[in-house]
Amino acid sequence: MFQHLSLRFKIMLPMMLVIGLISFLLTYSNWQSMRQLIAHNEQAELKIHFKALENAILSESRMAESMSSLVAHMPLVQQKFAANDRQALASLFVPPFAVLKQHYGVDQFQFHTPPAVSYLRVHKPEAFGDDLSSFRFSVVDTNKQKKPMRGLESGVAGLGIRGIVPVTYQQQHIGSVEFGMSFGQSFFDQFKANNHVEVALYLLTDAGVKTIGSTLADRKPLFAESALKRAFQGEAQWAQLKINGVDHAVTLQPIKDYSGKPLGVVELAMNNVHNLDVLAQERSNAIWFTVLVLLAAAALSWLIVRYILARLQNVVVNVKEIASGDLTQSIPVKGSDELARLAMAINDMRDQLHRTVREVSENTRSVDICAHQINEAIESQAATASQMSSSVAEITSTMEELSASSTQIAEHSGLVVDVANQAMSSSYKGSEAMQTVLSRMEDIRNDNQASLQEIIELGNKSKQISKVMSLITNLADQTKLIAFNAALEASSAGEAGKRFSVVAAEIRRLADSVTESTGEIENKINEIQDAISRLVINSEKGANSILAGTAASNLTAERFNEIVSAVNQTSTAAQQISLSTQQQKVASNQVVVALREIVTASAHTAGSIGKIAQISQDMTDLSEKLSSVTTVFKLDHKEAQ
Repeated sequence: MFQHLSLRFKIMLPMMLVIGLISFLLTYSNWQSMRQLIAHNEQAELKIHFKALENAILSESRMAESMSSLVAHMPLVQQKFAANDRQALASLFVPPFAVLKQHYGVDQFQFHTPPAVSYLRVHKPEAFGDDLSSFRFSVVDTNKQKKPMRGLESGVAGLGIRGIVPVTYQQQHIGSVEFGMSFGQSFFDQFKANNHVEVALYLLTDAGVKTIGSTLADRKPLFAESALKRAFQGEAQWAQLKINGVDHAVTLQPIKDYSGKPLGVVELAMNNVHNLDVLAQERSNAIWFTVLVLLAAAALSWLIVRYILARLQNVVVNVKEIASGDLTQSIPVKGSDELARLAMAINDMRDQLHRTVREVSENTRSVDICAHQINEAIESQAATASQMSSSVAEITSTMEELSASSTQIAEHSGLVVDVANQAMSSSYKGSEAMQTVLSRMEDIRNDNQASLQEIIELGNKSKQISKVMSLITNLADQTKLIAFNAALEASSAGEAGKRFSVVAAEIRRLADSVTESTGEIENKINEIQDAISRLVINSEKGANSILAGTAASNLTAERFNEIVSAVNQTSTAAQQISLSTQQQKVASNQVVVALREIVTASAHTAGSIGKIAQISQDMTDLSEKLSSVTTVFKLDHKEAQ
């Protein structure tokens, strides 16, 4: 849809949209900033009211502390308190308490003994002696630390503002004095009257939310209990709510007791109708400002577009004249803006087109002459190409027959190379086998020499055994002689030597047995020595035979090496012959391929010459048409007339 609009609207609409959008964004940003500023001011003002509430509580607690300090430093009070004279203290302070309550807002006035025992309740003289240690921690802290305490604390009588001061007598701590200021609904009503804000104080207990004081009609919190808990934990809450149909800015702030611990939550509500009215007025002003800016933008864009379109119309008229072929007119240039540069560019285009048309007109005549000359030359080349194609075809046929013969020779030479390679492979295998036989013969010779050496060593060891056996035989003979002597000694000993004669007889039999065994061993050793001698003789004969076989194997290996060398030379020659025939075959094939390519190129050349002839004819026709086209353009004022 945007494409079908006129240029006027294409320029005006985006300008108005951009200006309107910028105006809206600026207005909206200012309105949001105003809104945030008002909210920030409301929060700051609520914090000021909360600070005023804290200051009011602090002022009351200071007054309570001042009165407690005044009483605690009276010498008479110190003396009567130290003397445990409760009646004297009551007579001093019970009558004035009514004045303090009426004019100074005092609710409690009492004395305590450590740690937190009620000694005298001036506001209630008949009640004393209660131990307050479990819930009156301000009294416990004052008596323990011996320094004043002031601030909020919740007790049996409820939440109150207290000021407690220690009492000393003759540099001895004897107790404390406490003043408690009224802190209830009247305090909050007075605060609302002074500051014109709604105020409430809530305590969070296990039973739920407890309202201590509130200026709201229903005395109920404006926030949910979860928000109260977050505020109690130190996270202040803020919101804009309606109270009885009126807009208010509301905040929740945690409040602390005398010791700085969280005690409850204060709720403050401030009327913000005036701020919202200012914000609404600002929004209305922003809308009117945006409308006025849009109207001004529309008027300004209309004037700008009118000026631009007038100059564009002048350019369009001149461009149409150029399009119709009139190259004599130029566009007047005004200024140095984009439209002026556009006019200058169109004038440059007209000048360039003028020069181009003139050059085309001059070159057209030259092209026509050249086309006729090219046509005549091509006809002559066509006849020459036809004759060359016939000659190349005859040469190609002859080379194909030569290539076939070369292919057969190459195949037969390849068979010769294969046979030579097989013979060389077999001779190599025979040579390797003879080398293996030589290696095995050498191993047999070495093994035979090792066996012969071991047999000789075995004969030497058998001789050593014979020597040992001779020693054993001599030892057996001596043993028999000793046994004989022992038998003689035993017979001469009578009854006492009978047992010894039995031992001598056993030793003799053992010596006889050793002598017999030794004889058998000597016979076996002699037989072994005879076998070893025969084995040595046979081994020497086998060694001689092995040497003869090794010599014959060496001679055979030399003959095989000579055969391998001859076969290797034959295979090399056959390979050279095969390589030469392969090269001849490849050369013949290359010549045939080259001739075929020449034939194909000749055919292509003939066809190309025909096409060139046709193109030259087309060029002639085109030059005539181009000459007629250039006559349309008017290159000077004389032609225009």
